[in-house]
Amino acid sequence: MALLEVEQLRVAFGGATAVDGVDFHVDEGQVVGLVGESGCGKSVTSLAVMGLLPRRGVTVSGEARFEGVDLFNLPRPEMRRRRGSDLAMVFQDPLSSLNPVVQIGCQITEVLERHRGLRGEAARKEAANLLDRVGIPDPARRLGEYPHQLSGGMRQRVLIAIAVACAPRLLIADEPTTALDVTIQAQILELLKDLVDTEGTALLMITHDLGVVAGLCHEVNVLYSGRVVESAPAGELFARPTHPYTVGLLGSIPRLDLPIHEPLKPIRGSIADVIRWNDGCAFAPRCDRVTEKCVEGEPTLAGGAHTHRCVMEEAIA
Repeated sequence: MALLEVEQLRVAFGGATAVDGVDFHVDEGQVVGLVGESGCGKSVTSLAVMGLLPRRGVTVSGEARFEGVDLFNLPRPEMRRRRGSDLAMVFQDPLSSLNPVVQIGCQITEVLERHRGLRGEAARKEAANLLDRVGIPDPARRLGEYPHQLSGGMRQRVLIAIAVACAPRLLIADEPTTALDVTIQAQILELLKDLVDTEGTALLMITHDLGVVAGLCHEVNVLYSGRVVESAPAGELFARPTHPYTVGLLGSIPRLDLPIHEPLKPIRGSIADVIRWNDGCAFAPRCDRVTEKCVEGEPTLAGGAHTHRCVMEEAIA
């Protein structure tokens, strides 16, 4: 049994559907990537799994089973108990995710007090140990500082320290390297990789950076307009991408093995150029290989270990 199984997840904000029947699973100790442009439904998927979406005006359906228990049917107190101890999340923007008027130490010890029962000096000592574990120098002094006194990379490390404070079985990282310079990005990714290797923590990595995916993930799910359009082991996906959207994402990345003046191949249009999935492939307005078959009905995922949502024969091959 997978550690986390998400089946037919749908999230709608009023009449707008943000996630439209997403399926994926995460095994113990596995790193699974959710990849796509901004607006494809990655972050909404993670917030739905964590039970962090607002209740008013939002409709969530489907299943998210953690060790066989559907998280969507848990009472709110039980979900709060699991959130932080069994599942944890590293949010996208560390500056807005941390309370600007509360010291770093208080924000870390709050988790330790609630989920591990630590108090006073024991909680502060463990908080300092966590900061040291994520590579923050002079951790005892940092406990008394505020978020604005830390760099972007340090704030992201604080969020990771809070997330791993209770040794969760599943860690969700929502674009944890956004707005960080390349050196700090590499350090954060190495830190996450070390947590997976040493603790056996499963990691759901949400990103638009395929370079991150190549170096970290075992399985990859590519999302477009709220649906998974391709799913495969990472090596297979990079060696033989099948969906035109995945091919476009890979083609828009600079590569060292191409001639220096080789132009990039951007995906035309924007994420707003879509049609309803019921009317055909939502990617059709932006696809260079679109045919009449692409808008003649709802495409389904096809294939075995490497699945794709495309009617093109070339994709199936």
